[in-house]
Amino acid sequence: MAQWTGGDPWGIVRAMAKSPFSLEGKTAIVTGGGTGIGKSIAIEFARAGADVALCSRKLEHLEPVVKAVRDIGKRSFAVAMDVRQEDQVKAVVDRAVQEWGHLDIMVNNAGASFRAKPEDISVNGWNTVVGINLTGAFLGCKWAGRQMMQQPIGGVIVNISSIAGVYGSTMMPHYGAAKSAVITLTRELGTAWGRKGVRVNCIAPGPVETEGYLDVLKQAGPDGKKTYDAIAARVGMGRWGKVEEIAYPCIFLASDASSWMTGETIVIDGGPSPREMEG
Repeated sequence: MAQWTGGDPWGIVRAMAKSPFSLEGKTAIVTGGGTGIGKSIAIEFARAGADVALCSRKLEHLEPVVKAVRDIGKRSFAVAMDVRQEDQVKAVVDRAVQEWGHLDIMVNNAGASFRAKPEDISVNGWNTVVGINLTGAFLGCKWAGRQMMQQPIGGVIVNISSIAGVYGSTMMPHYGAAKSAVITLTRELGTAWGRKGVRVNCIAPGPVETEGYLDVLKQAGPDGKKTYDAIAARVGMGRWGKVEEIAYPCIFLASDASSWMTGETIVIDGGPSPREMEG
C-alpha cells in the first residue's frame, strides 16, 4: 500500500486556507450591471475577490460601477451591449478571455418589462420583453458555456429570474412567461452541462427595490405608493428586499460553496405572506 509522504496531494490545506465563498482569482461578466441588482452583484463580487466585466445598453450607467470595482482593487471594464444580439454577447465573452485568460462566472441579469393587461400587449412589446429576458439569458449561457467547457477549471453561470416566473404576473404576463422559461432553461442546461464542468443555477427574486421596479410602479401614477405598500404587505417579512440581499446568495452560487449544485432555482422573496400561512 502506498504511504503518504507529506505534502498536500488533495489540496486539503489549500482549500482550508481559503473560504469556499471566496471569488479570489475568478473573473466574471454581469449583464445589466449598471443599476439595481446587477450593480450590487458586480460590487459584491469584487469585494469577494473577482474581476468583473459589466454590460448594459447604456455605457453611462456602467462607468461609475467600473470605478467602484477598481476602487476595491479589482480589474473591470464596461461594454455597451444589447443582450439580444448574439455577436455582441460573443464579443464580450471573447474580450474577457482575451484580457484575463479565462471566464469563470457569467451572471445573466439583464431584464426589462412594463405593466399592461394581457389583452393590451402588442406583439412588439411581447417580443421586446421576451427577447431581453429570455433570449438574452440564452445567448449569455450559450457563449459563456462554450468557453467554460473548453477550460480545465470549467465555470459557473447564474441566471436571474423572478417570482413572476414562479407564480405568474397578471399585469406582466410577458415578463412572467419569459422568466418562467429562464427557470426551465436553467434546469435543462444544468443537466446538459453538469458533466462538462459547467454549473448553471438561478435566483428568482421577489420585490426588490431597484430603479427598474420602482419605475414600473411609477407608471401607476398617484397610486404608486399605495401599490408599493400593498406589495410589501404581501411579503412574509413585511418589506421589500434590498439589492444586496440578492447579491449575497449570488456569491454563494458563483463560489465553491455551492459546488454540488446545478440546475436549481432559489426563490428569495421574503417568505410567504401571513394570509398564505392561515388555515
